Amino acid sequence: MEEYLKDYSPVLTLEDTAEILGVSPRTIRKLVLEGNIVGIKVGRSLRIPKDKLIDYLENKGGICNEQ
Repeated sequence: MEEYLKDYSPVLTLEDTAEILGVSPRTIRKLVLEGNIVGIKVGRSLRIPKDKLIDYLENKGGICNEQ
């Protein structure tokens, strides 16, 4: 996963995160506000630490084990 995200900054914008996950920035904001993804408020903007996005993908939202 880290190899896939190597070209991104250690702290991602909502837009970057949305691009990575293939969803809208609004969806990312909702996931942060619900506590599903860790976000950091910088002024009026939200930022997503890349390592927290990786944690989310590996532990909660990104891998489906159902068959």
